[in-house]
Amino acid sequence: MRKVNSRRTAQVILVSILLAGLFSTAVSAETTLENSSVVFDPHILSNMFVAISELVGPGVVTITSQTTVVGRVPSFPDFSQPYMINPWEDSFQMPGEQEYTMTGIGSGVIVSVDGMILTNHHVVGQADEIEVVLQNGERYTGEIVGTDPQTDLAVIRIDASDLPAVAIGDSDELKVGQWVLAVGSPFALSQTVTQGIISYIGRSDVGLAEYEEYIQTDAAINPGNSGGALVDLDGKLVGINTAIVTRSGGYQGVGFAIPVNVAVDVMEDLLTHGYVRRGWLGVTIQELTPGMANHFGLEIRNGGVLVSQVLHDTPASDFGIYRGDVILTIDGETFRTITEFRNMIAYIDPGNTVEIVVFRNGRNVTIPVILGERAADEAVASPVPDASDDFGWTLEELDRETAEAIGDPSLKGVLVVDVSQSGRAGSVGINPGDVIIEVDGFEVTSPEELNRLISSTDDVLLLILRQGHSVYFML
Repeated sequence: MRKVNSRRTAQVILVSILLAGLFSTAVSAETTLENSSVVFDPHILSNMFVAISELVGPGVVTITSQTTVVGRVPSFPDFSQPYMINPWEDSFQMPGEQEYTMTGIGSGVIVSVDGMILTNHHVVGQADEIEVVLQNGERYTGEIVGTDPQTDLAVIRIDASDLPAVAIGDSDELKVGQWVLAVGSPFALSQTVTQGIISYIGRSDVGLAEYEEYIQTDAAINPGNSGGALVDLDGKLVGINTAIVTRSGGYQGVGFAIPVNVAVDVMEDLLTHGYVRRGWLGVTIQELTPGMANHFGLEIRNGGVLVSQVLHDTPASDFGIYRGDVILTIDGETFRTITEFRNMIAYIDPGNTVEIVVFRNGRNVTIPVILGERAADEAVASPVPDASDDFGWTLEELDRETAEAIGDPSLKGVLVVDVSQSGRAGSVGINPGDVIIEVDGFEVTSPEELNRLISSTDDVLLLILRQGHSVYFML
C-alpha cells in the first residue's frame, strides 16, 4: 500500500510541475502539497485573462454603419372621394421609390497607431457612412481604404494618432487546443471578451467567402463580433472574427476567424495596389479520388489534384504543365483538396517562381513556374460519384456539324447521346452531350474504338469535353 501511495503522490507532483510550467509565462504558480493533493490558486489563470483583456481591449473598436437603400412601394388611388375619380387617368399609379436607411454594427481592430483598422467586408463594404467608437468613447468618422469581398476583409482609416494598436501575431504557429480570447461588440455590447480554444485550423468549404482558410474556435462569437479580434495568450492578434455556425441565430460553439497572416497580406495589397493581387497558374483541376489515385499508382493519403485542362497562353501552358498531370506539391508543400491548392497558389505573389512537382507517366517531374496574376476564377469540376455495374449509355461518332455547333470544327471524339441514370456511366456523372476525347490517355474517334479500350480493363480514365471544359471521370 505504501508503494501505491508513493506512486500516486509522485504522479500528482509531476502533474503539478507540468501545470506550473504551463502557466509560468503569465504568473508564477503557487502550489501547496497537503495530504497528497495539489491545490492551485485559481487567480493565476484569471489574472492572465485580465491582463490580456486590459492589453487588447483599447485596440478593439465598435463600428456602426449607415447604408441608404432604395425600395419600390406601390401607389394606390385616393378613395377618400370615391365619386370624383377622373376617368381619363389610371386608377392605379406606377410604383414609387422610397429611400431607407439601414444601420449595421460590427467590430474592428486597430493595427497601426495612425488609425488603420482591420474589419470585415460585410461590416463596411456597402456602407455610405461609417462611425468608429473607441474604448474610451471617442468617436471618429471612418473612411474605407479598400475591401476584398473574396476573403471578406476590409481596411478602414480614422484621422487619429497615438492609437493603441494591437500587436500582430503569427497565425501559422497556432495549434489545435490552444487557448484564445475573442474581443468585440456582440449585440452592440462593446468591449465584450470571451475565451475558448482553437477547435480546428484551415477550415474551408464553409461557403462564406471565395477564399476560406478559417480558424475555428469555441470562444463565444455572436452577431456584432464580426471584424473583432481573436488573440492568443500573448495578447497578439491571430485572427479576425468573421462568422458563426448556428441554428438559433446566436452562439452555439462554432465560430470562424480569418487568420491574421491572410488579413495582413490582404491589407498590404489594398494599401499598396488598391486591390488584392493573387497568383495564377491557369489550369482546370479536380479532386484526385481513391479510384483515380489507384489508377495512377499513387497513395491517396499523400494528396494531390488532377489537371483536367490547361488554359491557353497561361503560366501552366508556357512552363510545361500538361493535361493529365497530377500536381503533388508546390514549393515542397502538400495539399489534399482543390481549395487548399487554390489558396496556396492565390497567396503567392504574381511574378514569383514556384517549384511544382507533378506525377507524369509513372514518375515525378519538377517544373519551375513563374506565376501570373489571377484575373478570373479557374473552373473546377465537381467530385465524381461512385460507379455501378452497367455502362448504360448510347454513343455516336462526333460528326462535323455537331463539332461546329460545339465551337470547334476540328474536334474529334465520341458523343454521348443518352445516359441511363441507373447505369454505370450515369452514376459517375456522365451526361448527354458530353464528348469523350480520351480513354486512359488514348484518343478515341468512334464508339467501336472506345468500347475496345474499355473492354480491355476493369476501370478506365475518361477525358470528357463538357461546355468548353475538359473533365476526367473514372469509369
